[in-house]
Amino acid sequence: MASAFTGLKSFSLGCSLKGPKLSVQSNPFVVSTSSSKSTYMKLKHLPRASSEGLPTDLIEDSKFVPLEADDRQYGPPALLLLGFEVEETAKIQQFLKELDGEFLEVIFCTEDMITRSLWEAVNTKQTNLDIVKIAKSLPRICFLSGLSGEEMLMFVDAFPETGLEPAVFAALVPNSADKPLQELIEEIMGDHEMLTAKQSG
Repeated sequence: MASAFTGLKSFSLGCSLKGPKLSVQSNPFVVSTSSSKSTYMKLKHLPRASSEGLPTDLIEDSKFVPLEADDRQYGPPALLLLGFEVEETAKIQQFLKELDGEFLEVIFCTEDMITRSLWEAVNTKQTNLDIVKIAKSLPRICFLSGLSGEEMLMFVDAFPETGLEPAVFAALVPNSADKPLQELIEEIMGDHEMLTAKQSG
């Protein structure tokens, strides 16, 4: 089954993230890098991906396919942040406010989440960030949950305006929900590094 890495059009920043709707996501997984040339991907399991114009070895080695604007929402409305610091909370909250995305729960990855499933992690409640023991030495990954494809694209495209360090983005979807966070981190960063090497080579 082919997969592809393609840049997608930016969406108007005037749009806002809406509250969660009931729907079911059929696509397996999403990843992106935030940079001037964003790339959107998701784990391959679907035949609809286009491989046109991409290196054959990149297509064959990848676990990801393009994120589509019409992808449906899945999971609770949340942002699971890995490799972020609690001190970044104010900028993240301001960013969400500007996007009308304040309904999203901001969750920082803790050491005990790493061995748990992604589904458990995005359903964690953190009422007091002062006592949360944030996992250290993790790559900067932002897992998006409960957003449509268009909302995710808008979030990723606008993220550089926060002034925060770049991150890799991934979305909670059914095929990734029960996987341990550690396994997903390895898959995401492996494909991210492969894609970065191919783009710069």
